[in-house]
This record gives sequence, structure tokens and C-alpha cells, in this order.
Amino acid sequence: MLIGTAGHVDHGKTALIQALTGIDTDRLKEEKKRGITIDLGYAYLPGKASIIDVPGHEKFIKNMLAGAGGIDLVLMVIAADDGIMPQTQEHLDILQLLKAKDGIIVISKCDLPSVDEEWRNMLSEEIKERVKGTFLENAPLVFVSAHTGEGINELKSQIYAKIDQNEANSKITLPFRIPVDRVFSVEGFGTVVTGTLIEGTLNQDNPVAIYPAKTTTKARKLQVHDQDTQTAVAGQRVAVNLSGISRNEIKRGDILAPPEAFQNTRLLDVKLKIIKNSPRSLKNGSRVHFYHGTSNTLCKIILLGTDQLSPGSSGYAQLIFQEEVTVKRSDNFVIRFYSPVETIGGGVVLDESPKKHRRTKAAEIIESLRTLEQGGIGSQIMQAMEGLAHLPEIQKRFTSHQNIEKEIEALTASGQIIRIGSQNAITSTSHGQLGASITKILTDYHKENPLLEGIRKEELRSRAAVGIKPALFDQLLQSYKNLLSISDKGRIALPDFKSKYTPEQKKIRAQFEAGLQEAESKAAKQVLEAMLTEGSLIMTSPGIFFTAGEVENAKATFQKIAPASLAQFRDALGTSRKFALSLLEYFDRIGLSRKEGDIRVIIQ
Repeated sequence: MLIGTAGHVDHGKTALIQALTGIDTDRLKEEKKRGITIDLGYAYLPGKASIIDVPGHEKFIKNMLAGAGGIDLVLMVIAADDGIMPQTQEHLDILQLLKAKDGIIVISKCDLPSVDEEWRNMLSEEIKERVKGTFLENAPLVFVSAHTGEGINELKSQIYAKIDQNEANSKITLPFRIPVDRVFSVEGFGTVVTGTLIEGTLNQDNPVAIYPAKTTTKARKLQVHDQDTQTAVAGQRVAVNLSGISRNEIKRGDILAPPEAFQNTRLLDVKLKIIKNSPRSLKNGSRVHFYHGTSNTLCKIILLGTDQLSPGSSGYAQLIFQEEVTVKRSDNFVIRFYSPVETIGGGVVLDESPKKHRRTKAAEIIESLRTLEQGGIGSQIMQAMEGLAHLPEIQKRFTSHQNIEKEIEALTASGQIIRIGSQNAITSTSHGQLGASITKILTDYHKENPLLEGIRKEELRSRAAVGIKPALFDQLLQSYKNLLSISDKGRIALPDFKSKYTPEQKKIRAQFEAGLQEAESKAAKQVLEAMLTEGSLIMTSPGIFFTAGEVENAKATFQKIAPASLAQFRDALGTSRKFALSLLEYFDRIGLSRKEGDIRVIIQ
């Protein structure tokens, strides 16, 4: 279990931790000199819990935020002589935004002469009133003195009771994740980082990636509570000795996780909440400090459906970052004004890899974000798929959910998604829409080409699913066996289609066959060669011939629509892909056009 302190500066948080554990968490010379906590401090109750001591001064809120994430139990420390002070309230607001679930209210400095029974009762009532509606509303309240020892044993009993009540850690089965809060070097070992293992299980010698840089290394050695260990689990403070990494390759705010476990992003879709105590409203386009884990990054806020959020209100937004961040769906965060730096709110990540939104489509976007926020995991998966999707990518986006594979299996069993091979799936809606499109293409093709067995597979792909790779398209076609048939030659047709010659077409065919037999003669070959030489007949590629007039018409068509793709040129000519491609390649050879990616442009 991870325990964290909170509260105003000089309210006795560090002294309280020392009274509980015997460990002085102020390790910096500046902290000793000034008598206040500046950075995070660490202690532990052997075999029970890790403890983070956070600074209470307003100037060091960013350090407090670096330690506040992942806390299971908050010790909200309030000095008996001062009562609730500004940073008491700000820390409470921050912990609310980070979804803290449990806590104990500790009233410190109870050995002071002014703290009599009447004062204690009055202070208790005031605190209980101020924490109504928060995670501390039903928290036990303990009076203590770090100097005399009053209440320390009672506080320990309360802490141990909370630990015993703590539910089994369901996050152990997730991929491990450690937001780095401290980096240092140890002679003979190299670079060591510390952080709270907020998810998963980390074993010695596990491969490790440093995000967002994605530098790869391994966990050469692990320590928990200053003791060597082979394994660390979610909820523990852990020190990790990294193999082959220099001190300047990692910093506070980075994340340790398995290689390929996360994708970086510069965009996030979020639900924002502005705290009631915010000194001002949040306007669209504002720049803010974004606090997540142990990191602090600047971003721009694009509000959706409104131009500003006032104190106490909430809404949807897209965050645009100056640099890449590594964030998961369902993560909580805090935002503070760019200048002056004041806490204004926070929220939850709804989509960690969205597209850039247009505010003109805010209503549609808000509806989809509402589904992500309120809908079950099944509806969230369906929305994330957006049609045909690669399942490993979908699973990666939902790593915070332990049973994602079972959810996908359930969606498959209910027919809401259709598996395409072993690695891909398509929503039933998209599958139906694509099937209708294929049926229409085949119907039109049969009308235009009644004598052909069907359309070539590649031509169908270029018309119906141009963005899908050929191998995946082959797998996709297998899911439409009731809609189409595939011949041995690879041509695709409607299942009831059969090519039939009319009497007139049979006569023309007989004439063609006779002409081809005649063309085998020496005289016919001489005529063919003469026509090619004089330019009345043009061979655009081996075995494909056009009259000069047809080529000129094709040139005129291309010049009219260029720049154009093969599909656009084919449709403009009303011909097949084979003949359109042959003409385009001929245009390239004679210097009329040049291929640039998937399109061809006219050479000036």
C-alpha cells in the first residue's frame, strides 16, 4: 500500500512520518537549513506500506504533484493551532482531481498549550464541514503530537486497519509502469531511478523502455524499502538499477514500462473539471501546465461545445502538447494556469490517440466522448475500432483494463464485431456497409461487362477498400462468401452471375476468332508492323494496342483531370484498371507524366 502526506507548509508532515517510522525524509541540505520540505521524501512501514512525504509550500506544488499520483491512503495533516490553510485546501482539491479514495485526517501539534478540549472540538467540527463531499468525508480523525508521542499508536492502528481493509491489488496483472521521480548514480552500479510502481509487476532483468524517448534497457537490480528483491509489484516504491543508461538519458517525469507497451502522443481527448476554488475561468485556447504522474508539460486547451469553463463546471476538451507525452486512457491529471501558476482543475483521459478535432463538429465529437466516459468497455472498444482495426493496437489502447481479450471475445460472440483473420476485426456496421458497397460495384460491373467472369480482385480493392493492404483484403473477402464468388482465375462476381453471349455477340466472337487465325499469316504481321511504324496503331504495353485516336483522347482526358490517381483516370475513361495502367505507363515513357506516390502529374 502507498501512503502519502498532504497539507500546508509547517504543519508537521515530516515530523509525523519520523514519529511513525523513525525515518527523517528531509534529505537535502537546503531542507535542513530552511526547516521545510522542498522535494519528495520517502519512508516505509516494514512489510506494510511505502510512504511519500510531500512539500507543503505553495512554491513547491509541482513537487507535491509529482508524488501525489497513485496514493492509496492520504494522511491529511492539519496543525491544531492553524487549522485549514490555503495549501490544505489546494492539496485536497488536487487529491480529489487525482481520484484519491481513502484517507485519515491527522491533527498535529496537539501538545501546544492553546490546544485544549474546547479548541479540539471546535476544530474537529470545522474540518468535518470543510471535507464534506470529498474522499475524506467519512475519514477517521486522529489528534497527535510528534514530540510527545500522543496519538501515534492510535494513528498506526488506524493505518494498519486501512491496510487490512485494502482490496486485493487488481493492477498487478497490467503491464508495469513506473513514473520516475528521482534519478541518481551509484558508484559501481551506474544509473538508479526511483518511483512508485503504479501498475503491474517488475522482475529483475526484465526489458525496460524509457518513455517518451523509448530508449530500451533492462532492470539490472531492484530494491524495495532498501532491500534487494527479485520482484516488485504495484503499490510499492521501487529503486531500479538500469543497465547501460547514463544519468543524463533519463529524468523525473519519464516513465518506465515494457518496450512497445505505449504509444506517445501530442493530442489527448479529456473530460475537464474546474475546481470551485479556481481563481478564474478557463478560456478556449488557454495554455496550461499539465501534471501527470511525475511529469509537467505545457499544452493548449481546445474546449468543445463552449468558449469557457467557469469555476465548479466541467466539459470536454482536446489538449494539444508542445512535445510528446506518454499517457493512458483513464489516467487522471491536474492542470494549472500558465501564468500565474495556480491550480485550476484537472480531469480524466478519455482517448490517448485521437484525431485533431474541428470545433465546428463539436456536437458529434462530444457525443462520442460521452460514450467513452459513460459507456461500458464494450462500447468504448467499438468506438475505438472505427471500422476495420488491428486488434493488438486496440488492446494496447485499453491496457488499463485487465480483461480486454475477454471483452473482444464477447463482442465477437454477440456479432457486434467480426474477426478478420487472427489479428484484425471489423464492426458489424462497417462490415455491412462495405458489403453493400461491394455488391453495388459488382452489380454495376456486370452491367458494363456482361461477358467477363467478374472483376479482378485488385480492381475491386482499389474501388471498395483502397486503404486496405492486399493480404488483409483477401482475408476480408472470405467474410463475404454469401455475397460473392471467386473464380479460379481470381475474378470476383455476384454468386448468381453467369456470362452469356447474345446471338449478335456470338457472331462477332466468331468473326474475331477467324480474324485472329488470319492474323497468324505473314501478310497480317506485315500490316500490323506497318501500322505501328506509321503511328496509326500504338502498343502501350506488350500485347495491348490502341488506335492513335484512342490514345489522343486518353491524353486529353488525363490532361483535363491531372494530377490524378490510377483509379481516377480509370473512372474518367470508363475502362478497366489494366488498360488505364497501360496508358499511364505509356504516358510516363513518352515524358507526358511522372508518378509521385499514388498519383501522376503532368510534366511541364
